[in-house]
Amino acid sequence: MNREACKFFAGSFAALAYAHAAYAVATSSGLVDEPVFLGRRWGVGYMWTEAAVYSALSVTLGYLGWRGPRGTAQLPPSDRQARDAVAETDAHQETVQESEKGTAAAV
Repeated sequence: MNREACKFFAGSFAALAYAHAAYAVATSSGLVDEPVFLGRRWGVGYMWTEAAVYSALSVTLGYLGWRGPRGTAQLPPSDRQARDAVAETDAHQETVQESEKGTAAAV
């Protein structure tokens, strides 16, 4: 599953978790009756369990959707610029050293 799909489903599962938690609170306070589905009464405990499961799925999919590619550290811009400058300096020094070796061999 690609990152955008993970982000989408993370939001969807977060909404489901929120809805189940809100319904559980409303049922606990007596605003609505316990739902009856397939001839069975589903108590508040089931609603909280569903909310917890949907929250866990949302967090997992959110992590997969918003994490960076493997092997790349999230550095502040100033650190990234410093790292890139050091890499350029190292590459330049290697080039200079190789050209000096060629000049010394020719002399």
